[in-house]
Amino acid sequence: MSSWKYSKERLLKHEYCAHIINAKKVICICGKTIKLNRRYEEDYLNRHAKSSGCKAKEGQRTIYNFFKPVQVENMESSEDEFDSNIYDNMDDDDLLQIDESSDSDDNISISSLITDNDETNTDQYSKKRQMCKGLRSEQISSYIKRTPAQFGGSRRIENIACELFPRFLGKSFSRKKLNFEEKRKLNRTLYAESVWQIDRSCNSVRSKTCNGYAEHGNICNECCYIRSDKRLCTNITKRVPSPENVKFTPKYYWEDNALKEHLKNNHLRDIWNLLNDDSDCNNGSKIWITLADKALQGAFDYKPIFVGLCEVMNDAAEQKIKNKGKQNIKYSEEFTNFLVILGDCLTNPDLCYENVAKFKRLIDTIKYNGPIAAMTDNTKLKSCLRYSPQLGCIVGSILPNDQTKVIIYGDIPKIINNIKNQMAIAKDVRAYILQVPLPKFPPVVIALIPNKSKDTADDISILHKKLIQEIAPRLQLHILSIGSDGAIVEFQAQEKILTIQTPEQLSIRDNSLNIHFSCPIFNNVGPIILVQDPKHAKKTARNALMSGARLLTFGNSSARYSHFLNLIGRHDSIMYKNDVIKLDCQDDAAAYRTFCSSNLKQCLTMDYKIQSEMDGFFIYLFVIGEIVDSYLNRNITPIERIRMAMTGFFFLHLWQFHIKTLAQRYPDFITINQNFLADQTFSILTSLCQSMVLLVKAHLEYYSQIPLIPWMHGTEPCEHFFGVARQINPDFSFAEIIQMLPKISQYTKALRNKKLNFEKGKSVREDKQISQTFHHSQHLARELAEFLGMIQPSTLLINNNTPTIFIDINDEENLHDNDESELSDDCEIDLSTAINKASSEIQKINEQLEENLENE
Repeated sequence: MSSWKYSKERLLKHEYCAHIINAKKVICICGKTIKLNRRYEEDYLNRHAKSSGCKAKEGQRTIYNFFKPVQVENMESSEDEFDSNIYDNMDDDDLLQIDESSDSDDNISISSLITDNDETNTDQYSKKRQMCKGLRSEQISSYIKRTPAQFGGSRRIENIACELFPRFLGKSFSRKKLNFEEKRKLNRTLYAESVWQIDRSCNSVRSKTCNGYAEHGNICNECCYIRSDKRLCTNITKRVPSPENVKFTPKYYWEDNALKEHLKNNHLRDIWNLLNDDSDCNNGSKIWITLADKALQGAFDYKPIFVGLCEVMNDAAEQKIKNKGKQNIKYSEEFTNFLVILGDCLTNPDLCYENVAKFKRLIDTIKYNGPIAAMTDNTKLKSCLRYSPQLGCIVGSILPNDQTKVIIYGDIPKIINNIKNQMAIAKDVRAYILQVPLPKFPPVVIALIPNKSKDTADDISILHKKLIQEIAPRLQLHILSIGSDGAIVEFQAQEKILTIQTPEQLSIRDNSLNIHFSCPIFNNVGPIILVQDPKHAKKTARNALMSGARLLTFGNSSARYSHFLNLIGRHDSIMYKNDVIKLDCQDDAAAYRTFCSSNLKQCLTMDYKIQSEMDGFFIYLFVIGEIVDSYLNRNITPIERIRMAMTGFFFLHLWQFHIKTLAQRYPDFITINQNFLADQTFSILTSLCQSMVLLVKAHLEYYSQIPLIPWMHGTEPCEHFFGVARQINPDFSFAEIIQMLPKISQYTKALRNKKLNFEKGKSVREDKQISQTFHHSQHLARELAEFLGMIQPSTLLINNNTPTIFIDINDEENLHDNDESELSDDCEIDLSTAINKASSEIQKINEQLEENLENE
């Protein structure tokens, strides 16, 4: 007995139920027919009542609300007698489609019905009840595909109709002559005589009385019983009609099939015939129909590259049909980008002519003949050997590709053993990048060179010389700058480029200030300028204050770590606590906050005067910030850049002269190694100043039509390249970074969110203006030095060459030990007393210098 929740009595009492047609179909009080999800379940009726489609709330009522229908015995069907889910989904005037049995059923062998062994095994007992899968086999699949019937096993429908309705005796039977009551009666009889039902959703045949569950195995007892039914065997073994005979199928088989409405369209009918045609000649067409179906379902909505390819192929086919060429075919942006990055794949990761030639072809397509920025940097690798099918060799070692080439499978262990014996597994990778120093131009990787993190200055200089002396002249590639991040070996490699003898030199000279900056000019290339990365220089200058190994001393003040502690103690501090305490020395954001104008402002009082004991600290931040800002500021003219850089240049040399003078007079209190910048830091900062002047000079004489964008000279594109690679794979090997190169090239974009003032970048720049700026910058630097009470010479002698760094990498530990020992010895001296005594002596020396100048 059914529960009260799903009973007919409960559904009749529903406020929106006007009439029950059958167990799964009711009429709402608004007049609409509602199909239910389960027998007598009111869920779908409630949903309809709450939706806008139900007009019952607006006062609309069906006629069932005013008249009680007459109960006619012949029209009312017994639900127990006719329990069919298929019938519940049919229209009221449709007939069941029955696969009728023929008179020759008894002559068919039962063995013709073959089912899958795993599905009919009833010997496996399980306590858990399983779902009945029905009868399945290849013959049954063909049978289901062949017949449009819903049930099978009953007599012919004409014989049953003549028994039920005697008026058809001796006459031809037609379904159209039956009225609604007669169709209902005929359906009940057809259903009662049927033996099996066809389950198209599971592609199986089931017993009519199958409840969907199997007590033992995968098939219930009812379905197992019909396996021996001869009528089922007969129908299954019938041959599938040929495609040309499908049109003879009686139309009434399709009356309750929604497909018949769609097949009235000629194009859809052609597609349907193609889908059901199993001939070999049509197998090539099915892929396109399947592809079109997937596209309509949205499978390629997020595949713009594939869609662009299809559009291009379609346009090309249309042009061919019209006997036109392939010119003027439009390519989508995504598909164009795909073709571009497809060409970015390195066929040879070494620095070679072919890789640079690809870059040359790229800039030739846009007719660009301006300066190019070259740069190189190193990063860590995951030590790993792997075969690269793209290169055809074992990659991940420092050996050349020709020594790791794999010809046959037996070469692999020999090559790996050779790499291990030579200890040639790479630990780092060096990227060599070319960049057009203009917005919206992505950097291009021309070489990925594995190494063991022990590259010397000679190794790196060989790469530079190969590019600027062998490859670039052949391609007439105008490389303007070679950038590095200030590492010792890279800085020394840049110095070696300056020693190359060339017929011409780009130089700027001012004898009154002892200024002479120069760089070599190579044939078919142009001037080559060595540029240090400004952001790395900013971090280096910040670390000089934070390390504590040196007390940066000025005339009457100093720059100390304690000044940072005072600043972060303010409630409105720009810097964070971790910028000073337990700091990250490589934090770009912390370095930016250190030298920003807001941090300088916090060193001032309310009346804009420098706080006590912070004079040297303030001037240091200001001067270093000016040098770096001359590169990174995007809203100033080249003359302003020179003024900012040269002010810092002169101040650094004045500061160096001051410390050297005091070190000679008071070696026990002040030394150049403990009270001034490290040689490497000093060289990086002064080199930045020189490079800025030379960049302006080169643009004036060689690239006057190209705006100067100095922040694109350096190694920032290398940092972005490695950063994107780490985002994709935090710990990559050499083979993996080669595979990631096309994706990184797609991600790496030049700055797009800033509108630059190119007129400022192309403003008039003359040697006379540059010379005047030099004098103005020296005047500003002397004023800063005078404010700090520093010793100033009458004539500042400046070494024309970039300072040479005599540092051996292998002796770094000894250097640190010496610094610590010297610092521990000097800790016994009262530093404050020494500084006061030195300041008084400085004042005396200044007075003597002024008297000497007056006497002269």
